Amino acid sequence: MTEDRPATRWYKRFSLRTRMLIISSAAVALVLIVGGVLLLALLRAELIDTADDAGTDTATSVADLAAEGILPPVLAATEEVATAVQVVQNGEVISATTNAVGTRAFLEDEQEPGETSLTDRATLPFDEDGPFRVIALGTETPTGDATVYVAVDVEDVAEVIAVARKVGSAGVAALIFVLAAVFWVVIGRTLAPVTAIRDRAEAITGSELHQRVPEPVRQDEIADLAQTINAMLGRLEDSAKRQEAFVADAAHELRSPIASLQARLETELLSPRTNGDDRMTRDLLRETTRMGRLVDHLLLLARSDAGTITADKVPVDLEEIVRESITSVEPAAVPVTTKDVEPVQVPGQPALLEHVVTNLLDNAGRYADSSIDVSLHANARFAILTVDDDGPGIPEDLRAGVLERFVRVDASRERGTGGAGLGLAIVAEIVRVHEGEIEISESPSGGARVRVLLPLS
Repeated sequence: MTEDRPATRWYKRFSLRTRMLIISSAAVALVLIVGGVLLLALLRAELIDTADDAGTDTATSVADLAAEGILPPVLAATEEVATAVQVVQNGEVISATTNAVGTRAFLEDEQEPGETSLTDRATLPFDEDGPFRVIALGTETPTGDATVYVAVDVEDVAEVIAVARKVGSAGVAALIFVLAAVFWVVIGRTLAPVTAIRDRAEAITGSELHQRVPEPVRQDEIADLAQTINAMLGRLEDSAKRQEAFVADAAHELRSPIASLQARLETELLSPRTNGDDRMTRDLLRETTRMGRLVDHLLLLARSDAGTITADKVPVDLEEIVRESITSVEPAAVPVTTKDVEPVQVPGQPALLEHVVTNLLDNAGRYADSSIDVSLHANARFAILTVDDDGPGIPEDLRAGVLERFVRVDASRERGTGGAGLGLAIVAEIVRVHEGEIEISESPSGGARVRVLLPLS
């Protein structure tokens, strides 16, 4: 996979709403700027054409006077359009406005009668500020051909364009700001259904598949997306119901024969014929009990995967569960010490928390050499349940792995009737449902220490 370009990476940091705002605002700004430049160009061309037309009219009027032979040596100066006028014949100025009398000709090139030329001049041969547009018109006079030069000051055109550019820039900036604000509101309202869909989707868990995301009233692409998500949720709900029904049926079909077999084996051990000394019957009973526990564990994990395990907010006396679990587990060769067990109450589901304590005791009893120590106390935030054993312990690099399913450590932790590797995995699942934490470390006696932290009520 190729890396994103740096320009693309910074762009992706923004939200969709911000990116849409940037794109739309940039597009509007580009259109307005291009339109403003074209408008200024058209305005300048129009003003220059107006100046040229005025200069041409003046040149035509002077040429008519020259052609009739009534051209005075000094022409009346006009300050409205033409800055200066000269009539040049054979390189000599024969007539001019007062501000151009006594100066050399504007241009050296004279025009043939009827020909006209337009040139831009930055300066003129006298003290006047430019720039200028100079119109040269050839004409016939009684004394020979002459050229009429009319210089039009176009400095005002540049000033008008500069003012228009400033006003236009301020107007474009204000318009872009206003449109950006409008775009932000419009885009926000357009994407509001997406936000509602996302918020509802985040709230839907495996135990709440009956919920649906809101569908917008407008039939657009977002409504199609919401309908697709709701259809998917419907399929997931149906699948979860089928799986839950399967788990219930499997629990009934598996537990019934196991319970029946366990009852028959217990009856056989109590019968006068065996008098409790049949080793094979005891082994079968032990394996049947282990199989029943394994089935319970598998069904509990199946419910967890289906998202149907919930921690009801019911006050639970954790101390009572610990003591009852110790008395209900199978008689073990390793004694359990509970001198540090204090009364603690947590919100949760009693049956699930009983699974936690029972599995921790089973795990410790399977690997302990001579003692198991159970402690229970609370700090400001958590109830802390600790189970220590003096067995071989769990290597530090394997402690995270034992919380996974069907994971067992080396053979030193599998002696006797090693478990299936589900006990601590189930503990981790139940603790997660109760929004708690689980930690594995080394006990003071060198074995394994498992600490479960559950939020207090």
